[in-house]
Amino acid sequence: MSGSLPSPVQQGGAADRVPPGRAALPVAIVGAGPVGAVAALALAARGVEAQLFDARAPAAGKPDRRAIALSWGTRLALDQLGVWTRIGRADPINRVSVSERGAFGSLEFTREDLGTPALGYVVDYGDLTRACAHALEVAAIRTGWHTRVAAIEPGSEVLTLALAPEGEVSSRLEARCVVLADGAEGIDGGPAPERSARAYRQVALVGDVSSERFAPGRAYERFAGSGPLALLPRAGHHACVWVLEPDVAQRLLDAGPEALARALEAAAGPAFGAMRWLTPPTQVPLALRRAGRSPDPRIVPIGNAAQVLHPVAGQGFNLGVRDALGFAAAWPVHGSGRLPEADLLRALAGFARTRRADRVFTVAATDLIARLTAIDNPVAAAFRGLGLSAIDIVPRLRRRALEAMVFGAA
Repeated sequence: MSGSLPSPVQQGGAADRVPPGRAALPVAIVGAGPVGAVAALALAARGVEAQLFDARAPAAGKPDRRAIALSWGTRLALDQLGVWTRIGRADPINRVSVSERGAFGSLEFTREDLGTPALGYVVDYGDLTRACAHALEVAAIRTGWHTRVAAIEPGSEVLTLALAPEGEVSSRLEARCVVLADGAEGIDGGPAPERSARAYRQVALVGDVSSERFAPGRAYERFAGSGPLALLPRAGHHACVWVLEPDVAQRLLDAGPEALARALEAAAGPAFGAMRWLTPPTQVPLALRRAGRSPDPRIVPIGNAAQVLHPVAGQGFNLGVRDALGFAAAWPVHGSGRLPEADLLRALAGFARTRRADRVFTVAATDLIARLTAIDNPVAAAFRGLGLSAIDIVPRLRRRALEAMVFGAA
């Protein structure tokens, strides 16, 4: 496939303008992170040529130990695309317990509920990005690292990308369609969709913690006051995402490691015993960000370029992977990207239509949960507990909630 690409970009290089008489690149992907890589790999599996551009350096050799939860559905997709076997370490999630601090009611999902080997896995983000970059190399999908897309210029049949390679002369590239994926926020020129943002007035304290009574394979989501507390299983410890009001988080950080550990114990509940922060927590501001409608249907945002979600329920990356797979599936297998304009627009409209339900539901559900769990009073806690119990005891609700968490709402 690499021999037929219309641009001579190699790993780490820049791009020249498409030579006269050559067909435009079918798909240019801005952002070579995991979601962009999944889109390129899925397109390649359908025989559609794609090329990635990223202003950043390649992921190889860059440690990033942030924990990310992958659903079973995402794991299946990564396996089919040749990524999963390249991930060095993946800790299974066999059981998910959801509870309300100080109130009756809980909800528990297990892998037996779906008959799958696991509900999901926890991996290091850096390990995932390296695995994706390696899979791109093996598939001979060209990636222009250190290459910023400065602008996208619309035309009647093609889009022209203005490329600004680091340390090299700027250049231009024509493409039939442009996907905005990871790292696509820096495009200043052209018809890129506008983005809206609404702050949650919350921050997440993210880090690794140990507990006296650690349960392998078990993930916890606990509604603990001003926001949810998530504890994900790693090898002998938890990856912690604790959502708090900014002033509360700052007071706890100022109080020191011991006070912060005691506060975490109180939020998590007595089942964990003594807890200790293994790494100093990082403070991350939280907001809901969404891309508006693109002024040109041939410019398609996916993943974080389309929506950045609250971390409750850990759905952000998994939704992005479903976006990438849905985009690839919209291209006819025989088309290899050389579609008439009408067919291209029809395919893109089909992508938007088939992804709408999953996107709307997942964004709305995580936003609603984030808002409800931020209400810190006994009445709200009681209602949340009753809601968890209702889902737990009604088989249809329970099954639907679990399928949406693992496979999406489509």
